[in-house]
Amino acid sequence: MNNLKKRVIVGLIGIPLIIWLIIHGGLLFYIPFTLVTLIALTELYALYAAKGFRPNKSIGIIIGFFWMLCTAYYESIPAHFYILLLSIAVLATLISELIISYNKHESVPSAAVAATLGGIIYVPVLMSSLFLLRNISSGTFPHLMSFFDSTTLEPGALIVLLVFVGVWTSDSFAYFGGMLFGKTPLMPHVSPKKTVEGAIIGFICSVLCMMTFSFFLMPKFPLHIMLIGCLLLAIVAPIGDLVESLLKRDAHIKDSSGILPGHGGLFDRFDSFIFAAPFFYIFLIIINAMH
Repeated sequence: MNNLKKRVIVGLIGIPLIIWLIIHGGLLFYIPFTLVTLIALTELYALYAAKGFRPNKSIGIIIGFFWMLCTAYYESIPAHFYILLLSIAVLATLISELIISYNKHESVPSAAVAATLGGIIYVPVLMSSLFLLRNISSGTFPHLMSFFDSTTLEPGALIVLLVFVGVWTSDSFAYFGGMLFGKTPLMPHVSPKKTVEGAIIGFICSVLCMMTFSFFLMPKFPLHIMLIGCLLLAIVAPIGDLVESLLKRDAHIKDSSGILPGHGGLFDRFDSFIFAAPFFYIFLIIINAMH
């Protein structure tokens, strides 16, 4: 079975499942996406290890887990607790490196500390924005609630689905558009197979699909605001993919893992969400403040 067939089969199984999890919400949404995030974090740490760094996986996973847990229930978690979590991550990493240095009689590599903490911020902290988006309510975004129809899905479910539609269509149409029409390399030193033509096709189709989704399922959402959000998201999402490609190329690794046949690792599949989710959450904060 070639790579394309594997890619399609995984998509046909995975996409309906993810849509169902998003719509259902609650623990059925939090638990799988927390697992995805932590696995993606270990894949990132594997890229760092390939470069000779030594991130502390245990600390990263523990702090990442508690960060996702707190974000899932952030309305009942004091804001200063997040600062406490990051402080614990810094202290635990430094102390563990000191112990390792003492036992092995070697100097503490600052790169190991940076890799551990950088991984926590890059994956769990940014990915947790999906939980923030899923949990938007009148308490967090009072001025946006009038943009949603109470007879349809929950506002948070609609927003997360919109982000997924944008990222999925951007990635898929860029992939197939590049295969069919791609001639001009986009960033050959980062991702040789990506083309300008594919990126343009992915951008246009992503915006069209998001606007169509919004038109039918979020009809009260102001068209001009949604268009701005969709245009910006269609720009930001591929950047996440390019950043991950840069890390893989630097580590001389093709895929972050082989956990998803035809797709690579979970870090490969969710790299765009790491950028798109926090961006769209910030976008909604700005729109809410302006109204």
